[in-house]
Amino acid sequence: MACLSLSTKKKLHAALNVLIVYLRTIFVACATSCFYSWYRFQKRLRSPSPSQTVIRVYKQLEYLHGLISESDVTCIAELQMDRRSFRRLCQVLVTRGQLRATRNVSIQEMDFWQTPEPIHENSTDPKWKWFKNCLGALDGTPVKVHVPECDKPKYITRKNEIATNVLGVCTPDMQFIYVLPGWEGSAHDGRVLRDAVTRRNGLKVLNGCYYLVDGGFTNGKGFLAPYRRTRYHLNEWRDGYRPTIPAEFFNMKHSSARNVIVRCFGLLKMRWGILRSPSFYDIRTHRRIISVCCMLHNFIRREMVVNPMEAEANGQFQDGNSDVNNYITTVESSDEWTA
Repeated sequence: MACLSLSTKKKLHAALNVLIVYLRTIFVACATSCFYSWYRFQKRLRSPSPSQTVIRVYKQLEYLHGLISESDVTCIAELQMDRRSFRRLCQVLVTRGQLRATRNVSIQEMDFWQTPEPIHENSTDPKWKWFKNCLGALDGTPVKVHVPECDKPKYITRKNEIATNVLGVCTPDMQFIYVLPGWEGSAHDGRVLRDAVTRRNGLKVLNGCYYLVDGGFTNGKGFLAPYRRTRYHLNEWRDGYRPTIPAEFFNMKHSSARNVIVRCFGLLKMRWGILRSPSFYDIRTHRRIISVCCMLHNFIRREMVVNPMEAEANGQFQDGNSDVNNYITTVESSDEWTA
């Protein structure tokens, strides 16, 4: 080495450096390849074998077949609908919703939401004949959710629960017209309603028509609230008490009709347990779950002639293209209902 000239030593040193770089590159490539092979091997160990997958799918199909072929009692207990309704739902999802064996499902929601119809002048319904041109009733209800720690203060309700404030609008026959989930539990019902009315695809209220609301909402055009500081709730009319002034009579009839939304929410939560307690889903997914539960509620109401759960709820919970200028687009006080 001592006999080598300086230029030769520099060339050898440069060649050694290049060789070291090549060796390092080869080592990294080999290590990466070994790690990837080990990862694929471990993944195959954790994933079920094709035979296990076939067995699992077969058991699921066998269980589902048992539900829809054994009896309506079993099917209602597990799926909340009878066998005929479940087959009808599958048919709708395949033909209208384009349901396929993919992860993304497209469903035309217009097949599930109910279109409101005003109460006619010649209506004989004992609860609704007093409210001509009324479309139904609306109210808000809390649904418990899981939210990030930083967002919890916004979702705390008056009952100190972490929940989202869900606005629900229903017809006199207890079918949902419109649902707006996602607002924080601390949001006032009136604020949620204003958001629903001003949205592009929000709640539509025809001029001349209205919804029944409770005292927490604004009494104005399109929304009829009861008299304030006057006996109102249904439990206040029990034990034979009768109204003594016109305002009390109006509130009694108003409360009896508006109670449909209370029963609607009660039946919804009785039917779907995921709405009674917070799930592990994020708030965005939970909003979609709430909407789907309401759509399925409407579907079951239309398809099932006899619903045992509905009878229980009735006894428990009593407490497209259009002219935009023909709809109410604001929520504000007015003299609409002033005598």
